[in-house]
Amino acid sequence: MMDDLEFMDRVEALIQSIAERLPGGLRSSLQEDTNAGEHTLALDGLAGSLAHKKIPISWAESTELRELLYDHELPVPYMHSINDRDNVMASLNVVDDEPERNKPETPVPSGPPVVVHENPDFGRTLRTQVGLHVDLPPRLYEPFVDHFTAAVGVGVEINLARTNPDQYLRGGKVHEPTEAEANFVPLMIQLISDGSIWGGGILLRGFEQWWTKNRTDAESLVRQIPTILAAEQYGDDNFHIALADMSSSTVEQVLAVLTESKIEEILGAVPPVPVFKYPPM
Repeated sequence: MMDDLEFMDRVEALIQSIAERLPGGLRSSLQEDTNAGEHTLALDGLAGSLAHKKIPISWAESTELRELLYDHELPVPYMHSINDRDNVMASLNVVDDEPERNKPETPVPSGPPVVVHENPDFGRTLRTQVGLHVDLPPRLYEPFVDHFTAAVGVGVEINLARTNPDQYLRGGKVHEPTEAEANFVPLMIQLISDGSIWGGGILLRGFEQWWTKNRTDAESLVRQIPTILAAEQYGDDNFHIALADMSSSTVEQVLAVLTESKIEEILGAVPPVPVFKYPPM
């Protein structure tokens, strides 16, 4: 069990984190309780109000509330909500909170659109708000997609060899992609960018084939990536794109295009987009 000082500090910190969402009268009442040293009473009142009034709280706040409630041996005289803590926890209105991540670099008025990091540590790259992964190794495909599925709700793997063919057979007939089919990848990226609450992670496999067979479209997307990610960074979203299945020469060509690209001026001063270059297999 935590000692009295730790308990009081944590109760006050929890109330402070939720204060802006609490009704004014309740906020004042809890403040009076903590000022009087009645932190158990304040916790009981807070827990009951959160459960009955359906006040939104984050997963992190609900976890802290659980630890505080379950730190007591039952029954606690006159503390209805603490004694009924199982039902209180089951009745909470818990909403998704912002994904945990490192703060972006300080914006600069001008400079290169990207900064390249050689031989990156994969775990640390996932802590950045935005990023482009170049030549992501196969062993990291699944961890990449799984991470963003869990962290922000959207982790997508696209096989460019299948989604961007020059021609395809259907029903015994040769077809050429429609305009929408040809633009599937940038449309998908834009859809996730516009529609996902927290952002996403998009893995583009088979990039070598697309770069070789349809260089114009592939290069166009690469030139757009710094602006796409800078916009996500400006909007405080968590967004990563990974390019995979690439030759060493294609990696260098892609990096050259990225370095020469421009970030749209409408975004103003933004920090350079991190590019993570993985070593060749």
